[in-house]
Amino acid sequence: MKVQRKGMRTQLIERYNAEGEAFLQRILTGGESWVHHYDPQSKAPSIEYRHKTSPSPRKFKVVASARKVLFTVFWDMEGVVLMEFLEQGQTANSERYILRIRDLKLRLRRFCNTTMHAGTPVAKLSTS
Repeated sequence: MKVQRKGMRTQLIERYNAEGEAFLQRILTGGESWVHHYDPQSKAPSIEYRHKTSPSPRKFKVVASARKVLFTVFWDMEGVVLMEFLEQGQTANSERYILRIRDLKLRLRRFCNTTMHAGTPVAKLSTS
């Protein structure tokens, strides 16, 4: 594993030396994590209008709900390309990943036509 990482680093450095900034602009990164779902309404009373002499409204502690979602995001140098939330109880299986990659390929095709990504090898994203 360590040897593979070292080999990959060497390849990336060689490509950067050959292509420069254009190489970095074509890098797409992704990640996923289970995150707690928070209720954004929990502090709403604190923004209500009140008279100077009336007591301050109580602020309730924001507590994570029992519900979690799988958050997946893909981004590049310019920002987020694709975000997806998978609700708890849904299955993150190979079919789901294939659909996500297909959606990502479609977005990149649209994106590549109008931005710095012209020439990005979209077809190399595997869907199998």
